[in-house]
Amino acid sequence: MRKIIFTLMILFGVGMSFEPTVVSAATDDFNIKIDGKFADWDDKPKHDVYYDYGPVKEASLLADDKYIYYYVSMSKSHKDTYPFQTIDYQLTVGNRQHTIYIKNAWDIKPNKNTKVLLQDTSNGDRNLVNSPAIVHRFVGPGYDYAIMECRIPYEDLDATSMAGQKISMKTPQLGMQIITAVGGSTGPFVLAGVGVIIAAFGIFKYRKRKIVK
Repeated sequence: MRKIIFTLMILFGVGMSFEPTVVSAATDDFNIKIDGKFADWDDKPKHDVYYDYGPVKEASLLADDKYIYYYVSMSKSHKDTYPFQTIDYQLTVGNRQHTIYIKNAWDIKPNKNTKVLLQDTSNGDRNLVNSPAIVHRFVGPGYDYAIMECRIPYEDLDATSMAGQKISMKTPQLGMQIITAVGGSTGPFVLAGVGVIIAAFGIFKYRKRKIVK
């Protein structure tokens, strides 16, 4: 009977070491400032957004316990001419879709930051007044494109935090790809450590009993 118990302890410990538990990142874990400089996005995962025609765009979607962060560039190569798109940013949080419209973005001055206003049009026109957003238009020889970054608190969307739900962005005006939010993941490492300890303890106890005998 004791052999069975020790065996179960070892199997349980090993099983825990492979448990795929994911938790959201701590607030401000990404160190992103909405300032129109974009350097803090350099090390963040980005995804191509495109159709078979036109330039390849680029986007990134992150989420922590308090905010959703979004970055989108109208030109991945930074060499294209493509107008900034202001409509149909389809942000899905859990099972609820928010269609975001970018206000105050029709007359963006060249090579300057422009503060814009995000508006949730999925249920009336609701301004996301606590969601800072900046668009910078880059203009030079042979290129004219824009990049936007924004930070949306869950409260502006009447949504709960990332834990346990999927967050994604689809932009049909730019491409049909769906970008899924990236958050922190500490669960697998913590549980793996606990699992290894339990497994090691079970093996130690089993060997000790054999030596005593």
